[in-house]
Amino acid sequence: MNKYFTPDERNIIILMVVFLVIGLVVLNVKNISSVLDADSTSTVQDSIKKVVEKSHEPMMININIADIETLAELPGIGPAKAQAIFEYRTQQESLSSLIELVNIKGIGKKTLAKLLPYLKMIGDSAEVYTFVAEETPTKDITLTTGETEKININSAPIEQLQNLKGIGQKKAQAIIDYRNEQGSFETIEEIMNVKGIGQGIFDKIKNSIEV
Repeated sequence: MNKYFTPDERNIIILMVVFLVIGLVVLNVKNISSVLDADSTSTVQDSIKKVVEKSHEPMMININIADIETLAELPGIGPAKAQAIFEYRTQQESLSSLIELVNIKGIGKKTLAKLLPYLKMIGDSAEVYTFVAEETPTKDITLTTGETEKININSAPIEQLQNLKGIGQKKAQAIIDYRNEQGSFETIEEIMNVKGIGQGIFDKIKNSIEV
C-alpha cells in the first residue's frame, strides 16, 4: 500500500473504512431494535386481545353463595325471584343440584335453560342437561287431535302442577297435601276445596286437568 498511496490517501481510505463499518453497525442495531419493538408490540396486542376476549365470556355464578344483587342480574331473574332463590337456599342450607331451582316459584325449565350458561354446575351435569332437555307435558302442548294434554291432579308431581295457570309452588303443594289427607279427587271441581283455589283459578285450569 505504501508503494501505491501517499500518506494522505491512506488516511482517507482508513477513514472511509471506519465510517463504512460504523454505518453497518448502526444499520444492524436499528434492524434489531425494529424486530424487538415489533415483538413487544405484538405481545402487548396479544395480551390486550386476551383481556378483551376474557371480558366477553359469561360470568359464572355459584348459585349457593351469590348475593341477591348478583342473582337479580341473571337472565329471567329479577329482584323477586332473586329473593326467592336466596330464601330457598337458606331453608335448604344449599342446593345439591341446579335442578332444585325449578322448585322455586316462577322458575321452570325454560328459565333454568337460560341460566345454565351463567351458572357454575352443581350436581350431575348430565342429569341437569337431560332434565332441561326433557319435554315437559303442559297444557300448551298440542296433540294431533287438536286437544291439549291434560294433567292428572291425582298423580301429577309438584313440578307438573306448577305448569297450570295460577298454580305456583305453594298451591301445587297444597293440592298434593289435600289429596294425601283426603284421598284422590273424584271430580275436577273438587280441586276448589284446596285452599287458595277458587272459581277464578278453576275456570283457567278446568280444561287442562283430569282425574
